[in-house]
Amino acid sequence: MPEFKLSALVTISIYTKVEADTLEEAKAIAEDRHIEMENFSLDGEQEKECWVCDSFDGEPCKIKEND
Repeated sequence: MPEFKLSALVTISIYTKVEADTLEEAKAIAEDRHIEMENFSLDGEQEKECWVCDSFDGEPCKIKEND
């Protein structure tokens, strides 16, 4: 039976903790952070350095075959 490698887009919720004087400053800091793909307990310092996904709440869409 053939095997297919598929990809899809998924929208999920993520968060990051930012210390800043204003919301605008916090957003600017957050824009420069990477997304952490690990789904296990993180300490507070890691949460302040990256975006974290602690649960997958999205649905796959636009499924297509990869080349």
